[in-house]
Order: sequence, then structure tokens, then C-alpha cells
Amino acid sequence: MNVRNPRFPLFDSLRAIAALSVVAFHAAYFQGFLAPSHPLSRYYAQLNVGVAIFFVISGFLLYRPFAQARFSGGDFPGLVPYAVRRVARIVPAYWVALPIIAAWLGSTAVFSAHGVLVYFGFLQVYSLDNLFGGIGQAWSICVEVSFYVALPFWAFAVRRIPFRGERGYLVTELVPLALLFGAGLLWKVLELPLNASGTAVAFSPRLVTLPNFLDQFALGMAIAAVSVRLGFGRGPTRRSWVPWVAALGAFVLIANAGRWFGVKEAEIFRHELKGLLGACLILPAVFGDQTQGVVRRILANTALLWIGLVSYGVYLWQPAIMDQLVRHDWNDTLGPVLTGLASLAFALAVAAVSYYGLERYVLRLARRVGRRPVMEKVATPVAD
Repeated sequence: MNVRNPRFPLFDSLRAIAALSVVAFHAAYFQGFLAPSHPLSRYYAQLNVGVAIFFVISGFLLYRPFAQARFSGGDFPGLVPYAVRRVARIVPAYWVALPIIAAWLGSTAVFSAHGVLVYFGFLQVYSLDNLFGGIGQAWSICVEVSFYVALPFWAFAVRRIPFRGERGYLVTELVPLALLFGAGLLWKVLELPLNASGTAVAFSPRLVTLPNFLDQFALGMAIAAVSVRLGFGRGPTRRSWVPWVAALGAFVLIANAGRWFGVKEAEIFRHELKGLLGACLILPAVFGDQTQGVVRRILANTALLWIGLVSYGVYLWQPAIMDQLVRHDWNDTLGPVLTGLASLAFALAVAAVSYYGLERYVLRLARRVGRRPVMEKVATPVAD
């Protein structure tokens, strides 16, 4: 899920925020803080918002080179370099972590012929029997992989739409993306099932596949299209904190949605607001002078940037580490808060080994395949 792009340096910190949110969610789960009896359970239960933030980030970073090429009339990113970089970003660290974590947690199904195909092939989201086997949280990686595959098809289809001028470019980008957003919303309206009593959502694999998250990816893609038109780092610089205050407000609404809506309506409301929250978080890292404003100073923090750099490993390893600490009674020894922090510390150590020992070398090799797609430039849009 860690889509590095040195041209957008503050995005490492955004990934750190997303990863830390997911870490906090997993820690709350293992500590029993999600139980309805806990006074803050409705807030803890929504800390998985980090997944939506990751999806918005991916939509922005991966679509922007395609949007830039369409705007300037340049060549599209090569499919082979694109594919090689996506594989290099996701696969090696995951394939190393999967068998180790599966053996550590006793997930023997991973090592069967069926398990090798399903879990190493990013197919676990398509069956309830496989969904949380292996690395349970990898369902979101499977969604990312399907987005990687679908994105070039979308980009090439949109490129065939003619346009004239800057306004024409934005209209022909944003209208299709609005339809894509609507498709994701419609999927949830049609597919979100309730249990027999109608008091809770009945889980279905259809809720963890790409169509369910098209709206969140579309938000990131829309920001990418607008940023191509305005130019990266341009636009409003002052009051960079406003989108983050809006994101905080969205989180409060997400946590309390169950008080105001029915079960299905609340779930849809939460999903859409999580995407909006992710969009608000990334706005200061896209628009405005990147050296100005309190939010950008926070995002430029060295520690936060480093956590973002190794965040993929944290995402892969922290739940398994937390599981083992709880099994070995660390809660009784240290208490829930310190145990959660210990799981993060151990996960950061393992993630650093993964990044500096494997990931960065694979990524360097992948970047040698073809040239980097479409450099940033101010260009007059052309009609296809």
C-alpha cells in the first residue's frame, strides 16, 4: 500500500498517519476496546479509516501521471514500467512476510496448494473462507492490486474523450470520475446486506473488493486531475489547517453515525465520509507552498516521514506482533497502552529491516525499467 513518489515528499507522512491509524485500530481490537461497553468504542471502531486514506493516496499518486500526459498531450506511462513498479512495491515484502507470519500464527492453510494460489496470488478477498487467512489485513492489498490492474484501462478510455482548453480538460476528467464515484456508491446500496434481524451488517466478500471502494479511489484521482490543471504546489497556501479541521469533523461524524441513521445508511455514510476525510488530509500536501503552514510543518517532521517510508512493513507485521504479545500476557505485565506501543516499536524495527534490507533495492531495480512517466510541466492542454 506504500506507493512512494519522491516528487510528492510530504506524502510519506500522510502514509504514516494512515498506517498509525490502522495500528491503533488493531491495538484497540486486541485490547477489547471495540466492545460496545467501552465508552469510546465508537471512536476506536473507526480508526480503520487509515485504509480509506491509503486508497485516496493511491488514487492520486498513480493516476496523476496519466492525467498529466492527457493534459499535456505527452506519451502515457509505459505499461511494462508501470507494472514492474507496482509489482516491486507490493509483492517482494509481502511474499517474504506471508509465510513467516502464517507459520508464526499457525495459519497452515497458506501452505496448501490452494493456499499458495489464493494468498500469494492476492485472491483471498473473493471467498469468505479465505478472507482473513494468512495476513488478515492483506484484504486491502488485494483491493490495491485490482486497482493497479484496472487503472490503465480507465486512463486509456478517458484519453479517447476529446477536449478543448483547460476547462474542457477538467470537465472530461471530473465528469467520468463522478460517474465512477457514483458506481462505487451504487454498489454499496445494492450489495450491502443486513443480518436476518436487520440489526447489523452481514459481512460479505463483495464489500472488500474493488467496486466497493471505487468512490474512494475516485476522490484521489479527481484531486490528481485538478492538481495537473493548477500545477503541484500551487493554489491556496494560507489556512492549510482548514482541511484537517474538516477531516477531524468528518471523523466525529463517522463515529456517531449509528446514532442518527439506520444500520445500512450509517455504514454507507461512514464509508463516504472516510473517503472525504482522506481527501481533506492530502489537500495541503498537494496545493499551496509546500514549505508554509502549520500542517505542512507537521508533515515535514523527520520522524513522521521515516515512519511513512517504512509503513508498508508496519502494516504487514504489526497485527501479528500484537497478537503474539497478547498471547504471551504482555497486557497483564505492561497494561494495554504500553503493550500497544511495544507492538508498534517491534513493528517499526521489523519494517526497517524489510525496507532497508529488501524493499529499497527492489524499488531501485524497478525504476531502471523504462523512464519515469511524464515530468511535471506547465503545458497547454491539447485535444485528443
